[in-house]
Amino acid sequence: MTTTITTIEGVNIDVIATPLATILNEMVEATAKAYGSHIRIAAKFNLLMSFAWFDMAPNEKSENAKVLKVLKGELYEAFRKAGHTNPSVPYKRICDYARNMRNGLAPNGKTTLDGTPIAPETEESDGAGPAPRSAMLRNIEELTALYKFNDKQGADLPAKVKDAQKHITAALKALGIDVAAIA
Repeated sequence: MTTTITTIEGVNIDVIATPLATILNEMVEATAKAYGSHIRIAAKFNLLMSFAWFDMAPNEKSENAKVLKVLKGELYEAFRKAGHTNPSVPYKRICDYARNMRNGLAPNGKTTLDGTPIAPETEESDGAGPAPRSAMLRNIEELTALYKFNDKQGADLPAKVKDAQKHITAALKALGIDVAAIA
């Protein structure tokens, strides 16, 4: 007597009568739901944490790191419940989505939040490095880095750099970035 296994880990694998197109459509729907959920998680984490949690080193011990650790623990537990064996993979995607949204971009980083396409840089690449950033993304990232660095220096900044910080702030605002959200 042969036993036919029809379920593995709660998944129906009895697919003899199911067309491949049906299974692929189910996968598309599930992936779209997961993508949407990841974007919502990124948005919620950005709301709950005003600092750049998505760039925080895993070994950081600050007060902000303690806040992130609690929320990240809840997220990883949810991923494990969903059957993820390596929650760091979707967590990295969520970090990328959150970073893009915090920088005024759509989660995929290809348009601004209002849908304006970001033109790719025209520099030629030999394919050896990462994909080139658009002019918009490069300006946002580099101005944000300068803004954060200067902000952390506080009163120790030379007068000329304090004046420059005003221009950096204006440039970020001109690119559609809410500087109050930069931590």
